[in-house]
Amino acid sequence: MDMILTMTDVQPRDRLAYWYDVACKCFVDHECEIANPSALSVTLHNAELGEIGFSTIESGGLQSVLRTPRNDVFLFSLQLSGATTIRQDGREAVMRPGDFALIDAQRPYSAHPGKAQEIVLKIPHRALKARLPASSDLTARPVRHAAGISGLVSGYLSMLPNHIDALQPAAKIQVAEQVLDQIALALAADTGEDRPALSSGRAVALLHVRMAIESHLSDPALDPAMAAALAGISVRYANNLLSEQGTSLERLIVSRRLERCRRALEDPAQAHRTVSEIAYAWGFSDPSHFNRRFKAENGCAPRDYRQRFGS
Repeated sequence: MDMILTMTDVQPRDRLAYWYDVACKCFVDHECEIANPSALSVTLHNAELGEIGFSTIESGGLQSVLRTPRNDVFLFSLQLSGATTIRQDGREAVMRPGDFALIDAQRPYSAHPGKAQEIVLKIPHRALKARLPASSDLTARPVRHAAGISGLVSGYLSMLPNHIDALQPAAKIQVAEQVLDQIALALAADTGEDRPALSSGRAVALLHVRMAIESHLSDPALDPAMAAALAGISVRYANNLLSEQGTSLERLIVSRRLERCRRALEDPAQAHRTVSEIAYAWGFSDPSHFNRRFKAENGCAPRDYRQRFGS
């Protein structure tokens, strides 16, 4: 996993601003209340697991409060050490090692991790709601570490940071689906709900579509017809599957390419590459088209995005 934030070499007076700059990109927009900002100590590692953002956080005395509850994601938090208190929807979850809880970033919440280590997954709403429609009843409910599905989820997620970098893109997509299924099972079991909707024949077909796209993103010839053919299904059926997740073959291909380009523009190790080189490397053959799509997705042109991230 990539270390994208550490306070070791940051001046105490700049630490809170540094946390905002990085954490708001990785998670959601938020504001912090910290008794002694100059003593703030946070280390953040980040990786991509299919469409899930996977992060490990080691913090000392950080209290974060959501500022703009418009983010179309869930935050799934697994406690590794220390204790964290999460509040949302009138409920409070006090989590200790092995426990986990769900936060909906579309609504205000507060998290008080103190000195702790945790894993945080950034999950698109549609991905979890497809398995747990009644997700509003699941926020800020601590799921205790115990034998059975909750223990399986805790153990499995705790193990992933040591292996995630070695996974190929197609394997990451499969593992992400397994993670979502396990989380849905654990949350449903803890609340006594009916069995969640897990992987089915349609889900397997959708998985093949995503794997085909992910493994051919750098090929400029990749289009809806090619993606569907690689997955062994028709374009119409693939679009029908993706419509349930609010997207289509065309939009998914473009969004995944834009995400790869965005990450490359943020990477200091790739600062020597031009914007055009990055765009071509991820399948965009028309620089003007890439610039328009990137600006529509991120609110600014690629060069401005790179400068803003670097600053």
